[in-house]
Amino acid sequence: MSDNPSLPGTSVLVLAGHADDSIIAVGGILRRFVKSGGTVNVFCFGNNDEAYAKAGEQALAVERGREQAVAAHEIIGAASLECFNLPDFGVQRNVDTYRACIGAIRKYKPDIILAHYWLEYFQHRDMARLACDAWWQAGWACSADLGEPWKARALYHFEVLQDLPEPTHIVDITDSFDDKMRAFKVFQSDTAHLTDTLDQIEARARHHGSRIDVKYAEVLRRSFFIPEGVSRVDEL
Repeated sequence: MSDNPSLPGTSVLVLAGHADDSIIAVGGILRRFVKSGGTVNVFCFGNNDEAYAKAGEQALAVERGREQAVAAHEIIGAASLECFNLPDFGVQRNVDTYRACIGAIRKYKPDIILAHYWLEYFQHRDMARLACDAWWQAGWACSADLGEPWKARALYHFEVLQDLPEPTHIVDITDSFDDKMRAFKVFQSDTAHLTDTLDQIEARARHHGSRIDVKYAEVLRRSFFIPEGVSRVDEL
């Protein structure tokens, strides 16, 4: 694969713990993929049931979160948004979530998978492990009820709350940053716990942009969980 993670026609699958993670982490990159002719599919697990600041609003939070997630991903231009509908705190490594990740990879047949990194709270840590293992397992001739084997050519980790250490790619999102922020504001409209996140997203994007002399950027770290095969040493 080329080191350019925004090739025209590229199919991208985001494996996300929660429905807003994809927008917060890589909303600008996803928008760039779509604008360059690529296809973006998002598969998330948590159903937003903890996203309420007033007692008694849990059921409302789930309904509201579903509507907001659909609207936000429409702004980005995602082809699909699918949720496994777990409680937010129920996003954990187990046989069901592992099979769901494998099934999503085989269903959407991505060229590239975007996923969490380990340096965050336990749901995101578990998603990082699930994504890497499922990327590998999805290519095996097994679990036939989950679809035909499929091996994505690359997996990249993203950051949501914690800084991603030693990114391999810093992606200019200056031209798509406004769309990212517009999408995130859909989640923020009725959710008090996200009050400070808007400023944090902009500050982070400005910081990453300064590292490559652009206004706004997002970071990725390429995974080598599946090693690259090399037949000629001059390909190194």
